[in-house]
Amino acid sequence: MSCSSGSSTSSTTTQVQVGTPVPPIPSEVNAIPFTVGAVAAAGNAEIRMSLPTETPEASDDFYFLEVQVTSGALEPFSLRPDMFRVYTVDGMSYTPVAAGTIEQFGNATLQSGESYEGILAVSIPTDSEPALFLADLSDLGERFFPVAFSVDPSFTPATPEG
Repeated sequence: MSCSSGSSTSSTTTQVQVGTPVPPIPSEVNAIPFTVGAVAAAGNAEIRMSLPTETPEASDDFYFLEVQVTSGALEPFSLRPDMFRVYTVDGMSYTPVAAGTIEQFGNATLQSGESYEGILAVSIPTDSEPALFLADLSDLGERFFPVAFSVDPSFTPATPEG
């Protein structure tokens, strides 16, 4: 199969092209992403992201994560689906959608100490692999900030040299 993109191509077709994130990842995000299953402090909220143990029934064009948000705030706050994104290797990002029996993730209001959890589904219409999950609660106020997770279950952060 021949592919012409107007630029020179390498001899391998498995080379992954890494794109610039769209939209850009907030500068406040942790430089080294959290690992699958870790709990990240996002200011007045804690976020845990893991991979589902069973893949929900839906089209192959969907990617699924299990996400839990726990409030540490004194006042209630509302989550929106656009606060959650899955970035792919090509730099594109996708927000949660409904998929079959799975409701759109992110429509919730949390009281102090309350948790919201569910399956987050994104539709990825390309062959680009998911790379990063971003939860950006920063527009809720100065006591909230964005956190990023690697979606690669074998990702282990490099030990800083020093």
